[in-house]
Amino acid sequence: MNDSVLKQELFNGYYVHCDVVEMGKDYSLAVYGGDTPHIGSVVMAIARPSLTGEGIGVTSSVINGTGHKDEDIARWFAESLAKRKSCTVICGCGIHVDDITPDQISLVKKNCGVLLEKLLKKICF
Repeated sequence: MNDSVLKQELFNGYYVHCDVVEMGKDYSLAVYGGDTPHIGSVVMAIARPSLTGEGIGVTSSVINGTGHKDEDIARWFAESLAKRKSCTVICGCGIHVDDITPDQISLVKKNCGVLLEKLLKKICF
């Protein structure tokens, strides 16, 4: 797969993007959007044999910027892809919308899930 960018509307004309860089068997992801894209959290997920002895597990390390809440999305993307491809994935994430409401936060999470499914379908067939 060549470098690529995926895109999904969050709500009201705000979008989230996912830039994908294949690095050998590993991947680097940048997930960003809203009205002020940034780097809020970075997650490194490393696939390994499951501790139960069944299948693949993932060990993750996280760096959060002070006051940022982007870890959940970064972890979701990094761990999902690492587990599916049995590889190492880093994901830098920053999504911000001024004065966002709780209902809009729910839409962001839902539509980030749609974007994640697009990513997995593209990379994992």
